[in-house]
Amino acid sequence: MRSSNPQSRIAAIGLMLVLATAAFGQASQNPQQSDPAKKAQPAHVETPRNDENQSDQAIKLEATLVTVPVIASDRDGRYIPDMRREQFSLHEDGVSQEIVFFATINEPFHVVLMLDTSASTQEKLGQIRSAAATFVEQLKPADRVKVISFDDEVRDLCDFTSDRSELRGAINQTRPGQGTKLYDAVALALRVLRTIKGRKAIVLFTDGVDMYSARARYEDNVIALEESGVIVYPIRYDTRVETEAMMRSQGGIGGIIKRPPTGTTPPTVPGGEMPRLPPIGPPTGDVRIPPMESPFPRTTPYPGGRPDNRYPQDNRYPQDNRYPQDNRFPQDNRFPQDNRFPDGRNPDPGRPRRNDPVSVEMDALYELADRYLNDLAAFSGGKVSRADTLYSLPAAFAQIAAELRTQYALGYYPSNAARDGSYRKIQVRTNRKRVVIRARPGYRAPAGS
Repeated sequence: MRSSNPQSRIAAIGLMLVLATAAFGQASQNPQQSDPAKKAQPAHVETPRNDENQSDQAIKLEATLVTVPVIASDRDGRYIPDMRREQFSLHEDGVSQEIVFFATINEPFHVVLMLDTSASTQEKLGQIRSAAATFVEQLKPADRVKVISFDDEVRDLCDFTSDRSELRGAINQTRPGQGTKLYDAVALALRVLRTIKGRKAIVLFTDGVDMYSARARYEDNVIALEESGVIVYPIRYDTRVETEAMMRSQGGIGGIIKRPPTGTTPPTVPGGEMPRLPPIGPPTGDVRIPPMESPFPRTTPYPGGRPDNRYPQDNRYPQDNRYPQDNRFPQDNRFPQDNRFPDGRNPDPGRPRRNDPVSVEMDALYELADRYLNDLAAFSGGKVSRADTLYSLPAAFAQIAAELRTQYALGYYPSNAARDGSYRKIQVRTNRKRVVIRARPGYRAPAGS
């Protein structure tokens, strides 16, 4: 039945129009609610650029951060303490790399202080301890030091600490031994520094002669150093006189070098057979040290002393005799010329060279020691100091402490992510004028997948 009231009908129609308009407006403002299928779609889809950034981050997490110790000085050798990250540039095999890590000279250092306490140091150990304790005091208060001594045993005397009294106590624990496990000791120091980030160094006081290592070899130390970010400062002191006296009193080199147990790595000098000495400095390829027959081969192109007549004397210009010898000052024959070494290969002009078996063994042993210490410094960007007398030892320690106080560290993720075990060359430059840069020359990439 129709309503008899027109006003009621008009009010009902108006209410219906209002409700319909409100429903349409809500649907237009939130279209996702009007379509259940679209309700599950995300409100924002990430751009491919973000996906690439995530991929870059994953690559960086899988890659190895290469740390490069850097020394900056002026042309007079004075260290520069205020270098900034943007003043450095870094290349690997000629390709520019992004510097993602920069440690200033204010960053704490981790230093392994290594002291050779073999028998040749027995009478000098007090001076060595004093110089080592003074070196520790010259470091910055926040620097952390570990002390390792080695002779026929390798002794880890303390953990990394900045407590100077604890470090002095560790240094005073050193005791003289017999043989020298130098390579084993360096291998231990590199292992403990492997997991430490930032600035790290080894200060190595030794004559460089290894006489009893059973686990590590020369080349093991060099390769491990190439894979680390450690800078090495060897302090080389001379023990030739003491060691040679021991060798002669005990019947040659076999008398003072103990043989390791059966099944271990052979000693450095097995029965007088010396390794071939590698060239000093960064390698052009893999470092290998094959054996050689004689430490000082004496070869001549003409056996028996036959003269070389391939180049006849040039007689076009006769001798000029216009100026006869002045005999007013007779020759001083009080010190006759020493013709015992016609080849001129005496490694120490101040010490007469003899050709007996002990002298030959000693020459080879100490030449190998010098090359080993030079390689540790060259491959890491460090520097060898000589303390041929213990009176010069405090100055050598002081110079190293000064350099450690002003050393930077740069870090980068190599653009060449191949894990092929190859040697990569590094070059660090600066755009700051009149600044000289010294850095490690390269590193060895990890091998394997």
